[in-house]
Amino acid sequence: MESAREIEETAEDFSSDTARWAAVQAGSAAAEGHFWTAVRTTGIYCQPSCPARLPHRANITFYDSREAAERAGFRPCKRCRPDQGPDARRQRARRPHRIGERVAALDWERITAEIDDRGYGLTGPLLTEAECRELAAVYDDDALYRSTVVMKRHGFGSGEYRYFRYPLPGLVEDLRQAAYSRIVPLANRWMEVTGQAQRYPEQLADFLAACHAAGQERPTPLLLRYGTGDYNCLHQDLYGDLAFPLQLAVLLDRPGMDFEGGEFVLTEQRPRMQSRAEVVPLVRGEAVIFAVNERPVQGGRGPYRVKLRHGVSRLRCGRRHTLGIIFHDAA
Repeated sequence: MESAREIEETAEDFSSDTARWAAVQAGSAAAEGHFWTAVRTTGIYCQPSCPARLPHRANITFYDSREAAERAGFRPCKRCRPDQGPDARRQRARRPHRIGERVAALDWERITAEIDDRGYGLTGPLLTEAECRELAAVYDDDALYRSTVVMKRHGFGSGEYRYFRYPLPGLVEDLRQAAYSRIVPLANRWMEVTGQAQRYPEQLADFLAACHAAGQERPTPLLLRYGTGDYNCLHQDLYGDLAFPLQLAVLLDRPGMDFEGGEFVLTEQRPRMQSRAEVVPLVRGEAVIFAVNERPVQGGRGPYRVKLRHGVSRLRCGRRHTLGIIFHDAA
């Protein structure tokens, strides 16, 4: 298995088998059209970005064209549809997913207790390996996005991210709705504890309707991509007067294999105290749910609010993708 550094060094060069295998491991959409991957044990050929389970290297043959793979007796994969071009990948991204059952099965008592205690909670593995690969693979599909932000141009850090357009991909839409319904009780309890009048409706659709009525109509779920040397400065994802107090992020790549460094970082500023930083370890497919702006902390004289910011430390090597789910829309 190549290291993250070896994958990064070969990711944009698809002329050798070593580089091609690295691209397959990374689920690289950028490699599509440069070569096709045939699996001798199944008799099928795939795009390099195919979300199916990663085959053993010993069972793979690379071809420079899909016609060559078909002449060798291989048939097209029914998941990535290498014979149908980029539209097939786009349709896969938009199809419905059954993520709601997995979200409902999470230990929400533990997760909400963690968020209350330290400002964030971990779900454990939530998305499958195939779902992570599929989401990372659609990063380069321009038709799915309303805008792209290059961080360095705005002083946000280094790397880039892309905001999805409506309709959202099926997995993203379903995860957004399912997670909202589970954390809205905590959000409303925070509002009550801190003496704020804001209350959030039980269903995401009703909250988004309020956002749109207030002029916040642009979708905010996004994919982020970091390469070697990239990082994300500490920030808060506030896009207008209406803001839901919690959000989540899902890591789509493998720490130590696809990338090194690039840790998720939270800082907390309490009144008249120095800031506290916490590095949050994540595994591929795991979500972290965390405070967008502030959270209540119990003090000797009652609850008070502390400010939080989040970011990503510098990647030492490799490539890292993250799915971000923000529940309020943007003005």
